[in-house]
Amino acid sequence: MTSALQGKTVLITGASAGIGRATAMTLAQHGAHIIALGRREDALKKLQEALPSGAVRILVGDLNDDAYLKQVEALASEVDIFVNNAGVLRYAPLLDLSAQDCEWMFQTNVLASLKVTQILGRAMVARKAGHMVFMTSIAAREVYRLASVYCATKHALSALARSFRLELQGFGIKVTEVAPGMVDTEIRAGSDHPDVLAAVATRKFKALTAQEVADAVAYAVLANPNCCPDLIELRPQGSA
Repeated sequence: MTSALQGKTVLITGASAGIGRATAMTLAQHGAHIIALGRREDALKKLQEALPSGAVRILVGDLNDDAYLKQVEALASEVDIFVNNAGVLRYAPLLDLSAQDCEWMFQTNVLASLKVTQILGRAMVARKAGHMVFMTSIAAREVYRLASVYCATKHALSALARSFRLELQGFGIKVTEVAPGMVDTEIRAGSDHPDVLAAVATRKFKALTAQEVADAVAYAVLANPNCCPDLIELRPQGSA
């Protein structure tokens, strides 16, 4: 049976690793053509090599760079589905976070995300069709010790997801928010504060995998045309 994604173009930010990479692999297997964005050329090329020839185009750069966003804008008219996945994280006690860490998280997780979504949104409005998937977090609705600023960025991103849904649904555009709990990906690798390491060591549940989150994205974008999954929350069993 032909997949509903056959012939569709999906643009994924943060596609070089973790949830973004797993989502690219999964949607490509459903027949979608992938435009994979990320900062690491070597990782994006490995993604490209892992899938059939022509299934993936890569665009290397930083979403905080306006020149790079111009390159994204040049592709926007082709995009049927946008997976807004790129994000950064620094775990630490609130009083130990540097101003640079805070600015870095807000700049990437909120401001750069907003800019690229506006670009894709304008193109979708012109076509009167499209689907946006925002990758937020359980942290978008809860606040966790050692992750306060990250939580704040995800609260903001969730508000943007809901705002885009309200403003674009009249143009036939779907907006889905996928909010996973803790996922085992590289995003936490830079968090080396002793309090963070101690908290991770005492964790009593198994984190989600990137593939489990990618499967939720696939569910959303494969839904029937009249069905728009609004919010999909994913929690590791035993983490509530």
